[in-house]
Amino acid sequence: MYHEIFDLYHPYIGDKPTLYYLFLVRYRNNEEGSNNYGKSWRGRSGIVDKFQIGYSRLPVIDEILQAVGLIDIETKPSGRGRDKIFYTVNDPLIESQFYKNEEIIKNDLIEMITKRAKQGEDLRNILGKQKGKALCLNLL
Repeated sequence: MYHEIFDLYHPYIGDKPTLYYLFLVRYRNNEEGSNNYGKSWRGRSGIVDKFQIGYSRLPVIDEILQAVGLIDIETKPSGRGRDKIFYTVNDPLIESQFYKNEEIIKNDLIEMITKRAKQGEDLRNILGKQKGKALCLNLL
């Protein structure tokens, strides 16, 4: 699994989304047959406490990881004013599947980048140096 993350996804998503994904994988429920299989709920506060990622960057990182299919997000009322976020952490595609779906992955990422660009946000400093930044430059 880690080969795919670093070799296939990292060039698009960059350092911080890769780190965040690996953090979520670490705390993913892997109990087969469980209703919570694949879910991770130790996300935002855990990563902010442990690494140099601010809360303000987490929504865009979430969107990047969703765009490439590595996570799905579900929210539920917590009773404390803010919804609780539950992550479903998906395994990365194996190499052959990734290359078969690479255009779709790129297009989903471009759609997310375009949406953020319309809000005045430049994602070149967060996306991968090898391929992610090029997607941004093609939109400028």
